[in-house]
Amino acid sequence: MAVRYPIARSLGAHLVEGRKAKGFSQREIARMVQRSPTRIAELESDLLKERSHRDRLALVIDLCDALDLIPMLVPRSRAGEVDRLLGRGTADAPAVPGVARSVYDELFVDLGEDDEEE
Repeated sequence: MAVRYPIARSLGAHLVEGRKAKGFSQREIARMVQRSPTRIAELESDLLKERSHRDRLALVIDLCDALDLIPMLVPRSRAGEVDRLLGRGTADAPAVPGVARSVYDELFVDLGEDDEEE
């Protein structure tokens, strides 16, 4: 399926830019997220070259394309401002009630067996 917007490349560029802005090497960020440096390099490269054939990432990209959405990586400190600009909340409060512990918790839900079959 051809994607209308280079979603993977955009996400890859934002990830690399964010990592470099914080002054982290791939090895340092890998240690922080408890992954191998090879996996970090592979992810960045796959995204930048639009090789997004991996499970969840491919699904996210396909859904964004189908819904005409462009995912953007936004500094956490600016998320409220972006939500406000999009009419989803205020600069002070998140649009969705509750506080997630991490970005992973905000993005992924652990699907049970029943949910996977739908």
